[in-house]
Amino acid sequence: MIRLIKDYDHTRNSRHQAQLRSDIQNIENTLNEHEYNLKRHESTKAAHTSEQIDHDGFTVGNRLKNLSARFANLVTNHDGSDVKEVVDARVTTEGEIAQTLKDRLDLEFNSLAQKIKRTVYVDDFGAVPDGKTDSTEAFKKALGNGRVRIELSAGTYIVKGIKLPSWTYLIGKGKGITTIKLHEDTPASEWVITNADYEQGNRNIFVQGMSLDWNPNRQGGVRATGGQHSSCLTFANVKYGWVKDVEAINPGLHGFDITAPTYDHLPTTDYTKTGSRYIWLDNCVAYGYGDDGITTHYSEYIFISNSHCVYPSGKAHKQGESNSNGIEIDDGSKHAWILNCYTEGNVRGVEVKAHAKWPAAQNVHVIGHVSYRDVRSYDIRHIGHHLASDPESMTAYGVILTDCTAIEPVFNSLYKDLSPRALVISAYKNVVVNGFTAIGDPSYDYKNYPAIALQYRSRNISLNGIQVRGFKKAEADIRLFGGNQRTDNVNISNFTLYKSAKSGIVIGGKVYNVNINNGIMTGDKGAYGITSPNSQANIVGVYAEGYDYAAMIKGQKYKYVPNNLKGGTRVATTSGYATSETGFIAASSGDPVASGEASSVIGSTGGCKAQGTRNVVLGSSDRSTATKDGSRSVIGSSNNVRIEGDGVSRTILSSQAVINNKSYTVALGYGTGSPSASNKKVELNAKAGNVLGTGRIESVSDLKDLAEYFESKDGSKIESGYLVTLDGDKIRKAEKGEKVLGVISETAGVIMGGAAFYWNDRYLRNEFGGIIYEEIDVESEDKDGNVVIQKELVPKENPHYDPDIEYIPREERDEWHVVGLVGQVYVRIDDTVQAGDSIVPSGGIGTKSEDGTGFYVMRIKQPYSHQKGYGVALVFMYPQL
Repeated sequence: MIRLIKDYDHTRNSRHQAQLRSDIQNIENTLNEHEYNLKRHESTKAAHTSEQIDHDGFTVGNRLKNLSARFANLVTNHDGSDVKEVVDARVTTEGEIAQTLKDRLDLEFNSLAQKIKRTVYVDDFGAVPDGKTDSTEAFKKALGNGRVRIELSAGTYIVKGIKLPSWTYLIGKGKGITTIKLHEDTPASEWVITNADYEQGNRNIFVQGMSLDWNPNRQGGVRATGGQHSSCLTFANVKYGWVKDVEAINPGLHGFDITAPTYDHLPTTDYTKTGSRYIWLDNCVAYGYGDDGITTHYSEYIFISNSHCVYPSGKAHKQGESNSNGIEIDDGSKHAWILNCYTEGNVRGVEVKAHAKWPAAQNVHVIGHVSYRDVRSYDIRHIGHHLASDPESMTAYGVILTDCTAIEPVFNSLYKDLSPRALVISAYKNVVVNGFTAIGDPSYDYKNYPAIALQYRSRNISLNGIQVRGFKKAEADIRLFGGNQRTDNVNISNFTLYKSAKSGIVIGGKVYNVNINNGIMTGDKGAYGITSPNSQANIVGVYAEGYDYAAMIKGQKYKYVPNNLKGGTRVATTSGYATSETGFIAASSGDPVASGEASSVIGSTGGCKAQGTRNVVLGSSDRSTATKDGSRSVIGSSNNVRIEGDGVSRTILSSQAVINNKSYTVALGYGTGSPSASNKKVELNAKAGNVLGTGRIESVSDLKDLAEYFESKDGSKIESGYLVTLDGDKIRKAEKGEKVLGVISETAGVIMGGAAFYWNDRYLRNEFGGIIYEEIDVESEDKDGNVVIQKELVPKENPHYDPDIEYIPREERDEWHVVGLVGQVYVRIDDTVQAGDSIVPSGGIGTKSEDGTGFYVMRIKQPYSHQKGYGVALVFMYPQL
């Protein structure tokens, strides 16, 4: 066996490579045929005739004829009656003796008749496998009306096309051993083999063990003529067909075409009525085809297994526009299985598609396929239904790829403008890809195109068990194209991306329904693991490393891939309902309900409900409810409470049997029986800043005095413990004989006049100090998310207020002091003071009162220190002014 190198350096022009491979293949075939014929000649029992062998000056044939004549002469002339000749004629070729010569003749005829009914040999009808003789008529005679098994010899039969009737077996000795080749005068429209009756159809046709050579070099070079003509083998309107161990060589159009008689069935018709059904192609090979290696049209229940389609010529198309595919499931096909096949050097390895006018292929299964260096390894599309302005495809459904591999897709001059990709899905819905492996060449320039592309209005796609590596110069491993022609409704799960494209998964604009789960992404100086212009993708359990950022979602960059969930959600709960898309229930029981947009029930029991928009029930029980008419409300740590009415921003905390229906308030309370607003005990009013309560206010710390802020007279700081007096509306240290306002305190339990949030004169006030209010229009959202305008009374701002000027609170400014007015305070004292004395000021320091007036000293906290110049006493203060 001679084997020549057929695959050259892959950086060569792809058409050049295909031509070289075809030429070398032809040389190899010829050399192997010569080798085979020589070995057959050496081993055959009838390599030469007896006339070709010399023996003592005579041929062996001559000597045998001489001996035969002499023997016959002895038999027929021994007694003149010829009786012994008749006796000799009764002996059959099997050595048996018939009763009479007629019996022997009848027996031999019957044996021959039976043999012809079971199997015939085309050579017996005049076919000669010499590569020269036109054997067309011999095949016609052998085939007859069908119901025949025809055996072919080794060698090459020249025909002008073979038409197979029903119930026919055509059996050769194997690929490359038996070849059927088209005659020089055969029209370009002919097939090597097809079925006989396109109109009525045929059934039960079996073709096995041969090569079919379309011979495109005849007549100086011919090409496909259009339609379904010009292929090596075509079944049109055939039921029950088998094609096994057959090779298709250089067909004008297709290597193998399983089809209807025409290619123009509209989707509104019964478009598989005249198509082929129940066809199995196994162990077939095609190369040099003008269009596709194996294709199907308007046919169903097709099985293609263990077959190879490599290196098309593309001559059925214009140069540079050759959509020549390895295996194509085309217009109107249904229920097709491609199992364990291989494609190489094609424009598309496996294509599932349809043209714009015709129905798309449906329910197609591709299992265990390998695509090597095809431009697009797997392409699923319905042409003419891609753009937003195109009509939606009503037939493009149901493609399943299982355990398929794409190896090094590359550019190819057959279709010069087509970018290489491992997988492309366009216009189809309900596509499942399981166990898909894409292996790129890290050094190959993919010109920033993605390895896997979901695009052009494709929908309902599941990619599971995807492995991608080696696409170093690609834009993305998986890209979901957005815009008006966007893909959507995509699941990507259990995937591994390893040292491949610049970005792992790229989601385009307006793509809102994507689930990305359980993935490992290992970049190699990549940019982003996942990118999305919005935050709508559900992302759970994805790990990324080796990228500048693991993710960029809605412009936010992450060093890790965040878990991101949308939609109504129930977590760790045995019952209940999240009836809105953004409702959330977690760790709750007793039929909780989250029925408003962005509402949630968390850690609650006993039928709690968050019904309004953006309402939350947290850690509560016993039917605690934020009703549907309001929004932005919270119930926390409460039992049997309700937020009612159509207001906003209402809260109930740590309460029982309380109703809150006032906007911008926090309510706390306790009661028994049914919920009631009268059970409120505390109300915090965010709008007015008021605190209302029915009980006492009590400090439980060691803070002991009531204080108020005062500004110092000279604007400087007065240290703690000094007694101060008023000088106008400001303070200074108190001297002897002056009335004491209070003491600079650090122990005040209640402090007034702080102005901690904004400038004290931010709002205008009336002559009695009350805030002046005005009515304004305020925008808000109702429970349905609609913007509404409401009239509200708000404090009127001082025209001199400038919100751009940073405000410093009084507690951070030296001129403002907390002055303890009433209660127990710490006061600086001199060395005259003892416990039980009364004190009066002297330079702001307490000194013993001579007449018993002043403030009572409860105890000495620190004795007088000459070094410090003061001691510290706990003094009870009370108003003097």
